[in-house]
Amino acid sequence: MTVHLPMKAIQIQASGGPHCLQLQDIPKPVPTEGEVLVRVHAAGVNPVDAKIRAGEFARFHPQFPAVLGRDVSGTIVEVGSAVSGFSVGQAVFGMLDYDRGAYAQFAVASPRELAHKPGALSHVAAAALPVAGLTAWQALFEFGKLRRGQRVLIHGGSGGVGHFAVQFAAWSGAIVAATCSGADLDFVRELGATTVIDYRAERFEEKIRDVDLVVDLVAGETRHRSWQALKPGGALVSTLPAPKPDRTDVSGREVVVDADTGQLQAIANLGDRQTCRGGH
Repeated sequence: MTVHLPMKAIQIQASGGPHCLQLQDIPKPVPTEGEVLVRVHAAGVNPVDAKIRAGEFARFHPQFPAVLGRDVSGTIVEVGSAVSGFSVGQAVFGMLDYDRGAYAQFAVASPRELAHKPGALSHVAAAALPVAGLTAWQALFEFGKLRRGQRVLIHGGSGGVGHFAVQFAAWSGAIVAATCSGADLDFVRELGATTVIDYRAERFEEKIRDVDLVVDLVAGETRHRSWQALKPGGALVSTLPAPKPDRTDVSGREVVVDADTGQLQAIANLGDRQTCRGGH
């Protein structure tokens, strides 16, 4: 008989504002044969967590009571019999599926949701990587098919996803342009953008033309004007819904991020070489 020992967790009983988050004693999760149990040292907080908490995220509505949180960093304390590549005592980080919950002392995860934590990063820093980092990685290389020497325009280059996208694109050998506020121009240049545009002071479409890829993290008017910056055959990928081109010679795709241990490990390797900077 499995004994479900208690643990502390931040739980919600219903949808609503931040007041719904409550510290509770709940049973510690028990991993299946294909899962591991992670002692959580740090959990990330993302905008999607607030949307789920408020009941405003169309792709997922939790069953109550629920523990939120996808970004996690910690130490493996139990390994299922069917798991390979991970062992007790290893430091890991990753992006949990929506129904897992990282706001707790312990969390279960499948191997595809985890990678070995970069030794150069603390648990707090590692827990800030997965959701934003994987979103940037997949937007550029999986959805956007970005290659060395191509030109990419990244909107919101100083934001959570954007500052990773700038670094990853520059690391890949792409020619990077980015928009941000005037206060962040130097920061985004340091990340690797060769052209940085203050979106409040300049119209980016008048300075940047014929790009291969636009990474849209803003939508609205910014997205509408971005179609003009693409060369024929170019693509716009967006983390926000329904990017519909107003030209027939370009394409648009919505980015839906998914856990991928290989991509997480690639990001971890960059972090271990200290080439990946966290947000500011």
